[in-house]
Amino acid sequence: MSREMVVLVFASRALLTKALDRMTQLDYVDFRRAAIVARAANGETIVLDDDVSPDQGAIAGGTLGAALSLLGVAQLGALALPGVGAIIALGAAVVVGGMLGRLTGRWAANFIEFGFRPEQIEGLAAQIHKDYAALVIELIDADSILARLRDDLRPYHYELIQPERVRTP
Repeated sequence: MSREMVVLVFASRALLTKALDRMTQLDYVDFRRAAIVARAANGETIVLDDDVSPDQGAIAGGTLGAALSLLGVAQLGALALPGVGAIIALGAAVVVGGMLGRLTGRWAANFIEFGFRPEQIEGLAAQIHKDYAALVIELIDADSILARLRDDLRPYHYELIQPERVRTP
């Protein structure tokens, strides 16, 4: 099954939002990932995508690791330790679990590809005019649905940039 990166450029963010709402109602559109690239009036580029940064992975992993370690040590009977032993055991579990979770989350975010390659998005962002917005979607089986999608999105006055083939793993 082929996958293509399709770029739809809209004259405003409002049109992009309406077109995206329409696309979610279409039952034949199946996309794997999406991103919104917009350029503000001052020239700043904004990218909203589904990519997870290493810092976000570290925060999620650290939080989950600390919570699971705390619950695991409490389940093993740390609360039965006399004196301040319970507090020390629970504190050590949170620290160690948080550190291991942080390392694991950072490694996973670096290792796993979640979104588009940065050079794809940066190249597109340089081409977008001010106050315009682009919807970048990776369509699954794009050959069969692109013609229907063009007809369904015609009222939203978009420009289709030539689709680019995406490597299938």
